[in-house]
Amino acid sequence: MAVYLAALAWFILGNFRKGPPRSDQQPTVSVILAARGACRWLPRLVDQLGDQDYPAEKLQIVLVDDGLDSGMKREMEGRAGRYPNLLIVTSATGDQRLDHKNRALDAGIRKSAGTVLMFTDADCQVGSRWVSSMASHFTAQIDYVVGWSQIATATATAAAVGAPGSDATPQPESPLQLFEAVDFMVLMLAAKGAVRMGTPWASSGQNQAYRRSLFDLVGGFEEIIGRLQGDDALFLQIARRHGAARVVFADDPAVMVRTEPSDSLSHFLRQRFRWAADALAMVVYNPWFFPLPVATFLVNALIVVMTILSLPYPDLWLTPLILSLLAKAAFEWALVALGARRMKLGHLGRHYPQWFALQIPYVTLIGIMSFFGNRLSWKDRAAEPKANASGKAEHV
Repeated sequence: MAVYLAALAWFILGNFRKGPPRSDQQPTVSVILAARGACRWLPRLVDQLGDQDYPAEKLQIVLVDDGLDSGMKREMEGRAGRYPNLLIVTSATGDQRLDHKNRALDAGIRKSAGTVLMFTDADCQVGSRWVSSMASHFTAQIDYVVGWSQIATATATAAAVGAPGSDATPQPESPLQLFEAVDFMVLMLAAKGAVRMGTPWASSGQNQAYRRSLFDLVGGFEEIIGRLQGDDALFLQIARRHGAARVVFADDPAVMVRTEPSDSLSHFLRQRFRWAADALAMVVYNPWFFPLPVATFLVNALIVVMTILSLPYPDLWLTPLILSLLAKAAFEWALVALGARRMKLGHLGRHYPQWFALQIPYVTLIGIMSFFGNRLSWKDRAAEPKANASGKAEHV
């Protein structure tokens, strides 16, 4: 509990710190995104990227075909005729030792030309000043920019389609979307606070950027071979460890990226299981950070245990249970209340009580499943067998 509350206090302090200085320089930028299947949101994102206020001669959009269906492939080829700076490549050109998304991103990076690499996902929405705002954070001292992401829902999505600069506010419309939106906001607030305190530990592939020179310096995705994900949070740790990357967090309205909510409880849980597997891997990539996910899991798991024990033995367990709940709620509410107000997400902050109640069993479940997260599928594909030194296939 002490470790968990200390970390929350650290994040709260970080959210009070001012944002980083900006630059008016305009480096060459390559936006890398990978897409697979029908991917119905992809045309919207490509159009939004094609309508950026950044100089077209300095902006390249690299779309990696990671198994697009024939209809979507034809539609994207049509977009290439409309946007001369759109380049379509195949994931087959990526490092064959990498799995799925990591291989696709590697293929896009290999074909890109920008000195700054920006990343988002096919189901995201970006404003017309997204590229220019992210690029402005690359002063001479900065190597890596972590951008704010948030969950969009049907209402916000409908308002934003056709209006890349829309400032529509997400309005959760189902209990799952509501929980996911609040939970994602808390994760972003923690990431923001950690970066601003000089201890960056998380990033999101939905909204991040770094210098190509940094990618080359650390050997690309070499250290995440065999992982379904890891292109964001784990790569950030690799960049900090080997490249001494200097990191900032971008949170102004122009830089925000909205991502579609999960379409089912199963999809949501599988995604979070994979994320938790990355957190578990921190024992290798950042041992100093590893106690935080462990403490987060243990605090919530012990509250579940104390709740069960307080039923037959209230005299023994009810008091420590109540004290634990009050301490946890006070610190979490301070982070949520502060962050929601500063990020103009007060409509989400009002739903903190429901999130707090559900988060305890949710984190307990996620923690248990983190041991299996790297064996789950990514967009209907599991991690592929790799050849070991003897040439025999093994499942990583």
